[in-house]
Amino acid sequence: MKSGRLRNQRTGQVVGKWVWKADSFWTRFCGLLGRSNLQPGEGLWLLPCQQVHMLGMKFPLSVWFIDQSGQVCALVDELRPWRISPRIHKAVSILEFPKGWGKMTNTQLGDELVWEEHL
Repeated sequence: MKSGRLRNQRTGQVVGKWVWKADSFWTRFCGLLGRSNLQPGEGLWLLPCQQVHMLGMKFPLSVWFIDQSGQVCALVDELRPWRISPRIHKAVSILEFPKGWGKMTNTQLGDELVWEEHL
């Protein structure tokens, strides 16, 4: 899986220091299943994606919905295990971070995120 980091254009802050791109059927299917947590700054970027489920997950997540222009169009800061997120039709991808990460990084609706690939 490709990895990189995500920077919030509005704040200049790196909101994801180590983010993996899940852009194939298999990587999206597996997602974070089997993991017991995410460290601060770790995340998974599911593309394409408009909705996620937490079936089989062991920990809650902060789920960010990203539109075609790279802006946060919806954010659920604590999606608990065994729940299903709303389906956001405007979203083309979803970022998963540790619970509360939106609040901790002061990420707001409309913030544009920029991908910087790790070499």
